[in-house]
Amino acid sequence: MAVHTLSGAEEGSWWLFFFIQGLARLAVPFFFCCTGYFIAEKGIENRAVVGAFIKKAASSYFFCSLIYIPVELIKMAGLHTLNKATLLHYFHYAIVQGSFLHLWYYPAVIISLACLYYLLKHLPIRPVGMICAGLYLLGLLGDGYYGLLRFLPSWCSKLMEVYQAVFLTTRNGLFFGIPFVFVGICLSKAMALKSIKSPLRWFLVTLVCGGIEIYFLRRFGIAADYNMTVFIVPATAFLFSTLLNSHFKTRIDTVSLRLSSMRLYQSHLFFYGIILALFTLFELPILENRAIQFFTVWAASQTFATFLLKKRSIKKLD
Repeated sequence: MAVHTLSGAEEGSWWLFFFIQGLARLAVPFFFCCTGYFIAEKGIENRAVVGAFIKKAASSYFFCSLIYIPVELIKMAGLHTLNKATLLHYFHYAIVQGSFLHLWYYPAVIISLACLYYLLKHLPIRPVGMICAGLYLLGLLGDGYYGLLRFLPSWCSKLMEVYQAVFLTTRNGLFFGIPFVFVGICLSKAMALKSIKSPLRWFLVTLVCGGIEIYFLRRFGIAADYNMTVFIVPATAFLFSTLLNSHFKTRIDTVSLRLSSMRLYQSHLFFYGIILALFTLFELPILENRAIQFFTVWAASQTFATFLLKKRSIKKLD
């Protein structure tokens, strides 16, 4: 939510920049890592397990698309850009990325699981790990380390231009999703990773290193975006390991918490669109403040998520 609502507000503020492009960027890799971990616990080599998850993800993606596609069309109509060219551009975007800005996660996780199921079915885990590392390194050149292309042979830049003309970004299931889902699988299967000593300390170290990394990426104009960086990989792994090793008792209903977070993810851009529309139509100065936008979007999304959870609880009681 912070990445989507606060991006662009970090100009002139290094603290806000580090929060948005550093700390907040851990969220999506962590989600992929969670998916890999829990799927591996049930059996990544089990076709029925993987198939059931893909079916569920595809169903969620379909219903979210039913909501957001009309939103996108209304937006085009409001901006007087609803024509054949923009529709073709949107159709292209929907195929290679997703039907809306944040919904790329669903096709990405589906592709990731399908590919890793096949790879782990036919290859040992180490060669699969090498493939994942190679994919991520290639993906870096289309995102956080895009500027390094000017130091490589010219054919590398031309190849990336052709790729981006078709697929737009390397922040997708192939270069981004597969590596992070694989990290989750490794954390599930490898006891050595589960029992890392002082994972919190290592998380903080890699977080600081990641902050230094994005500082230099910004300082020297290397990054096209900050989705994919080097230190975000170990930071995600150590964060996950820290949580695995924290044996604290809680009375929190984790199922409700998981469903609530999913609803926040699915709905926040819908409410963000409403906030921006209100600001545009009524020119409300208070809504110009990015912090106000963020907390308003969060409050609306959380209220919506809580309403759905209560409705679900009543339905179960009935």
